[in-house]
Amino acid sequence: MKASARNIIDPLLGRLDRDSGQLVKNSSWVFLANAIATLLAFVKTILISRTLGADMFGIYALSVAAVLTIQEFLRLNIAMGLVKYGAQFIAEKRSDKVAGIFKYGVLLSIVSVAASVALVSILLSTSYSYFFKAEGLQMFILAFSIANGLSFFDAISRAALRLYSKFRINSMLQITMDILEFATVAITLLTFGADLDAFFTAIIVSKTVNSIVCSAAAFTEVKKQLPELFRSPISSITKDRPSFNKYILGNSMSSSIKVFMNQGDVILLGLMGTTVQVGYYSTAKKLAYSVLSITDPLTSSIFPQFSHLAAEKAYTRIRIMLSTTTRLLLPIAIVVLVTGFFFREEIIRLLFGKEFTGASMPFFILLISAIQGSLFFWAVPLMQSLGLIRKRLLIHIFAIVLGGVIAFLLINSYQASGVAVGLLCANLFITTMFILMSISRMKSKETYPSPS
Repeated sequence: MKASARNIIDPLLGRLDRDSGQLVKNSSWVFLANAIATLLAFVKTILISRTLGADMFGIYALSVAAVLTIQEFLRLNIAMGLVKYGAQFIAEKRSDKVAGIFKYGVLLSIVSVAASVALVSILLSTSYSYFFKAEGLQMFILAFSIANGLSFFDAISRAALRLYSKFRINSMLQITMDILEFATVAITLLTFGADLDAFFTAIIVSKTVNSIVCSAAAFTEVKKQLPELFRSPISSITKDRPSFNKYILGNSMSSSIKVFMNQGDVILLGLMGTTVQVGYYSTAKKLAYSVLSITDPLTSSIFPQFSHLAAEKAYTRIRIMLSTTTRLLLPIAIVVLVTGFFFREEIIRLLFGKEFTGASMPFFILLISAIQGSLFFWAVPLMQSLGLIRKRLLIHIFAIVLGGVIAFLLINSYQASGVAVGLLCANLFITTMFILMSISRMKSKETYPSPS
């Protein structure tokens, strides 16, 4: 079976350039895990929407968006820094520094989790009634923030597996935990029906177990590659910490603003609209953004490659790889967009029922946003690998202002569709600027190479 699979895959890889072929190999297991996760999330969204209804689902979506937005500003996005600096230390054959950087990452995560949960607790005690129209969810939201805080460590675990190219193990863990999470939520909904308390409890339990198991399994696997994990002190990276801190801080601020843009739309709609409109919008967004599962594995795999190629100043190879992958994805993107436009109402009614018909137009607008994100999946990791952290931050700040203003102006007349247009405009601006900035940086480095 394995031999026959290789006979099919090898000729396909032979048609790609070397780096594109390596990207496909690295992404294959991640793609499988994401495909299963997307299928389960797809079915789960249908089950949740049909069981809870638009109003109750809107309340849940608004609660989650608030927590994710708050915690993202304190997450620090340490995982990207661990991959970038870990790859550098591996190239230098400094496994002690690799161990030190991961220990430092865990320490920073502990501090950020504690701070984020404390901030959520303060806001719940002082401003709950202003943001939420449902009573009695304070403890559930606080518990969800704790469970989601554990994902900070989960991200470190996945970064370690990616750094050592443990894509298969990472993917098998994800598949297993996604199945367990789906089973937990499905059984809860089928047993308790439209009970928001029971549903919140199931989500909290499944997220907690997921993070603990993934982190434990990743630690066990990486310990084999990194026997110095316990022996090497954090002081081994003392000289590298300032640049590491600068990198993750700039990267984190950009990522936080992006998350705020992608979660703040729900909050804005909740404040100026109704929870029913939030339900429409959240359902449409989950469905439209499911197409990102096609390229998420490539996004996860391409950043380490970009880091190595950028270090080698192999910019021609980068451009060839990007041209190849984008041309391969373009026909798929066109087919999905055309299908979404002509059958948007039928798709929504078939999946979620007539109650969610109002989600059809927001779905198509958000589908455009998701498709452009998939087509240019490489834009963000390329910016990160080229070290354009400050420019990435400035672009995100401008984009969130642009998208927010557009959404604010359209929300009264077009409700969920108006917010979707704002998000689309912001994402199109970000992608365009990222591509232009990255091309400019690569050309400048080729024209004025840094001294060796």
